[in-house]
Amino acid sequence: MPVTPLPAKLAGPPLSDREAITDVCYAAFASLDHADEQLFMSVITPDIHTDVAGTICNGVDELKAKVFERIGKKLDTIHYLTNIRVSVDTPTTARVTFAGQAVHCRIGKGSEPGPNRYTTGANYRCVVVKSDGVWKMKEMESYYIWAEGDPSVMEG
Repeated sequence: MPVTPLPAKLAGPPLSDREAITDVCYAAFASLDHADEQLFMSVITPDIHTDVAGTICNGVDELKAKVFERIGKKLDTIHYLTNIRVSVDTPTTARVTFAGQAVHCRIGKGSEPGPNRYTTGANYRCVVVKSDGVWKMKEMESYYIWAEGDPSVMEG
């Protein structure tokens, strides 16, 4: 039985800025792991700029086409984020760095032997901004440290 991700707006007391900024990073990757477009759109700015694994995207439409549609909808994925550091630079801007491991599998083939997985490890840098009281990702860059498995998995 698939696990449903938590909604974009979480129940309970408001998160601190640092918690909300960290949650933006977690939610961005969880949206891919669960192919949850609503969650994806809730944590990115319309003018987002990304450079992840050499895939450069300028704006939400390009990011959705090149990443969400290609990764979130065509692969089974699990993303692990760790070593998150947050610098709240102004009341409306923050920088975040973290390490991430991403496991990409052909849909339904993750537990089968053979060339069905591609796993990467990378360092990330993000800029997160607050608009109308909500933190969203404006920039993301990654630097890949290692990769293992069959890179053709990324073609879907």
